Amino acid sequence: MKKQSILYLLVLFFLLAACSAEKEASNQKEDDQKKAGAEVAEEQQKSDEENESVEDVDNEELVVRELPKSIEEVVEYPIGVLGVEDIMFADERIEAILKDIPALPEDASHEELQNLTNYLYSVFKMPYEDPKVSIEESSLNKPEEAEELASKEQYNVEIVLDASGSMANYMGSKTRMDLAKESIEKFASTLPKDVNLSLRVYGHEGSGSDEDKKMSCAANELVYESQTYNESELSSALNSFEPAGWTPLAQSIKEAKEDLSKYSGKEHKNVVYIVSDGIETCDGDPVAAAKELKDSGISPVVNVIGFDLASKDEQQLKDIAKAADGSYVNVNNQNQLNDELSKTVNDTLKWIGWKNSETLSAIGTKNKDILEIISVNNKWKNKLRKEKKSN
Repeated sequence: MKKQSILYLLVLFFLLAACSAEKEASNQKEDDQKKAGAEVAEEQQKSDEENESVEDVDNEELVVRELPKSIEEVVEYPIGVLGVEDIMFADERIEAILKDIPALPEDASHEELQNLTNYLYSVFKMPYEDPKVSIEESSLNKPEEAEELASKEQYNVEIVLDASGSMANYMGSKTRMDLAKESIEKFASTLPKDVNLSLRVYGHEGSGSDEDKKMSCAANELVYESQTYNESELSSALNSFEPAGWTPLAQSIKEAKEDLSKYSGKEHKNVVYIVSDGIETCDGDPVAAAKELKDSGISPVVNVIGFDLASKDEQQLKDIAKAADGSYVNVNNQNQLNDELSKTVNDTLKWIGWKNSETLSAIGTKNKDILEIISVNNKWKNKLRKEKKSN
């Protein structure tokens, strides 16, 4: 970081030095009258600038504190007068600062160059959050569920995916189904190797016509049986169906309960994702099915995801989540869907860590603490880029 900043500032310096050299060469060709005029103009400029917020500086004033050499020094270094995030190179404040910098000769010494670099950094230095604060705070947050989760023999995730005809609707350049399949593939590939995944789809046969309702409502298939991630098998499963007909949501929830019935909630951690872009259309009662799922011996964590769901249809999915003592969220794009699925990835990483007796400080940090540290890191990167642009 330090080397890049110095190189960037040196480029700026040489540009200034070159401009100054050209100006000096041109002034040498001026007659005495022009020189006198230039001196008068310079005095007038100094007089005008005394009324501006940016003060004049000379070579001695460019000698400011050294550049920071550590994260601690970066955090403690005073914020520059132009250390704001919305500063633009054409900003009048920057122009005023540059005018105040004395011209240096082309053969300027290392000390002079260093002083200029230090000065420019002090002007454009932005505020930085101390990453130690987030790290220290997160180290105190030992998850309460650690002991319980560590005792589970196996972690099992089942995705129950809507494959009714409406999933063929487009979101941008791709259908909802295409986006969902991509998200599931990405999610599965990031799961720890010891985690089981299963995929059930419903409504993927027939059409939305009344004639095909019976066929479509009976379409409920476990296309990827509970097992660890196998790229080729999951890809084949995802390619085996397309959106087609009606929405037998209630039956799919009942089937999911049977799929996971061999995994007792006392010995296993079970998670069910219900992803749907619509409500039940096959005369079933998905809310009652969700309650049965909750009361079953598998004790699953149920996450209901509405996928680009119309607001008028949200209530049923909210009721399903409530009956299952789970959560509900409506996502409107693929990134949001990815984010929801990734929450389980973080939880599985905790399980793997604790199961293998790894230390809490290494892998047992809560997701929110990890995100906080990542957030601070991103803020640092963004501000470094903005400091460069400003300089």
